[in-house]
Amino acid sequence: MISDNEGNYIVVALDFYSRDYKIDVLSIPEEYCHIDIVDINIRKLLLNMPLGYAAMAKMIKWLSSRFYDNNAIFTFICSLDPLQSRHNSLAPELYRWKWFDLLYQRACQAGMTDGISVQDVIFGPDGYKSYSRAFYSDSQAPIVHLLASHLRSKYS
Repeated sequence: MISDNEGNYIVVALDFYSRDYKIDVLSIPEEYCHIDIVDINIRKLLLNMPLGYAAMAKMIKWLSSRFYDNNAIFTFICSLDPLQSRHNSLAPELYRWKWFDLLYQRACQAGMTDGISVQDVIFGPDGYKSYSRAFYSDSQAPIVHLLASHLRSKYS
């Protein structure tokens, strides 16, 4: 749990794919099975209370350290769950996408993303788009297309 120092928290969980899942479902070649593939799950604890920026900054710092500590590809899929925000003209998943992209851009400016590449996966018809993103290093690039294909099929 990460505090925003204003009374709210976010919970960040990392869900690691099993070796069998990588081989059987994702069709990852054996020589790349040592690479961890991890889904990032983020939940705000108090839904009716705004979340201060401090929690987001701490979360990005924590996630980038986990990325560098593990030989991992991280994926983030924006939730379709309803969202209370001041930006009612945006669909909840698009709002989350823009929020996460802003956090990533700030991390880039702070030098926290050196060596991290991004593969965006946006799919679905207008009005029903799903947004996801994979974060990976250059050595993992040969299998990112398999993961992107999986992300497209996972939620369509």
